[in-house]
Amino acid sequence: MFDLIIKNANIIDGTGMPSFTGDIAVDDGIIVNRGKDLGDAETIVDAKGLSLVPGFIDSHTHYDAQMMWDEYLTPSAPSGVTTVVSGNCAVGIAPIQAPMRKFISDLLDSIEDIPSDILTKAVNWEWESFPEYMNVLEKKQFACDVGILVGHAAVRSWVLGARVN
Repeated sequence: MFDLIIKNANIIDGTGMPSFTGDIAVDDGIIVNRGKDLGDAETIVDAKGLSLVPGFIDSHTHYDAQMMWDEYLTPSAPSGVTTVVSGNCAVGIAPIQAPMRKFISDLLDSIEDIPSDILTKAVNWEWESFPEYMNVLEKKQFACDVGILVGHAAVRSWVLGARVN
């Protein structure tokens, strides 16, 4: 017996093959079988008229600061995205030395249109190094998986400081 069977779904499996109507069996959160008439399950969901697709990857987000207050990663997760990648467009909030937090907040303000003063209040800034930032993120629970790029503006500000030519 399976934990879950989703029956009669229009299955789009992500392989490029045409969609088909069928059932999916799930155990311990993992798809273990697909086909027709897979047997019994603790929970059976009739998905007739609905499509079942793999999760989507949003490879270009700017959730670096938003991850500090929005565990749903809105609007990605509520839209069916299962993995997000943040740290794009040079923007990142780690590594960040304490004197450079205003610079990074101002940069996020100009790119994300989130007021810098709001960012400095909403982000706890309990890290400086990238590993310390990752430790903060690992303590959080998000509605989808998260991948983090190291934004080059954060790296440059770490190395060069506030020097402007």
